[in-house]
This record gives sequence, C-alpha cells and structure tokens, in this order.
Amino acid sequence: MADDRLDPASEGLLADHGAVTLPGLLRPLLDWYETRHLELMAERGFDDVRRAHNAVFVFVPADGIRLTDLADAAGLSKQAMGELVDELVSKGYFDKAPDPTDGRAKLIGWAERGEQAHRATMEVFGRLERELAGRLGGDAYAVLKSQLLALVEAILRDRSDTR
Repeated sequence: MADDRLDPASEGLLADHGAVTLPGLLRPLLDWYETRHLELMAERGFDDVRRAHNAVFVFVPADGIRLTDLADAAGLSKQAMGELVDELVSKGYFDKAPDPTDGRAKLIGWAERGEQAHRATMEVFGRLERELAGRLGGDAYAVLKSQLLALVEAILRDRSDTR
C-alpha cells in the first residue's frame, strides 16, 4: 500500500469527531489485501495480473459467462470489460467460446492458466487470513469476520425482501 494512512476524509472525521466511517476503515484494508494478494501471486509465477483484472476473475463462474453479463456484474461498460477480458485471454487465463444457447454470443470461461491462478489465489487467501489473524489475534479476528458476515447477510436479506 502506497500510503499507510486512512483516506483524508476519514482522517478529518477522526480528528474532528473521533469517528471514522466504515468505508474509511475498509478501504485501506481492501487495498492492503489486494496489494498483498498480487505480491504473493507474483511469487507463484502469476506476475502478469493487475488489480483491474479482479473485475474479471471475481465474476466468472465455472460454467462461463457472456461479456454483457460479466460487465453488468462488475459494474463496468461492455467496452472496458472487453478490454480486460481480451488482455486476460491473450495471457491464457480465459477462453472465449461460442455460447451454445446463442450462436452470436461468446462465453468467457476459465482456461488452464486461469484455473491454476484460481487455485493459487485460494492458497494465498488462506495465507492472508492467517496474516490478519496474527495481527489481531485469532479469536478477535474470528469475531470480526463473524460480525461482518452477519452484517452482509442482513443487507442481502433486506435487499431480497424489497424485490
């Protein structure tokens, strides 16, 4: 992480009011997590992946996905997602194949290198979990994760109730 401080808005709130917003806390944590993830992936031979590529990796299911659906899931334009996908296809992480349900469309699916990177990511995530637990203490980290999970589940539940 280039800067080990909170974002300026959260620092100001802390100085003025003794409170930091949740995004102000989560942003540096996510930045550390993503940066550390890329460092450890590079050590495993996946040094050609950038942070922006996560918009693809995160949203491609095992059975593949259409570009338009992938762009919608990631909240990106079709053009921006297309550039990321093309880059990752050229690096061997994903393949494009005809969609069996619509001959005009293509499915983006995992190539062998992408599957290898996914397996390595799962190992790296385990290491990151251990690193964070070591910093906070195992019990405290388990409580933190449990509380965040409860919050996410409540939000998802509320979201599904309003549909």
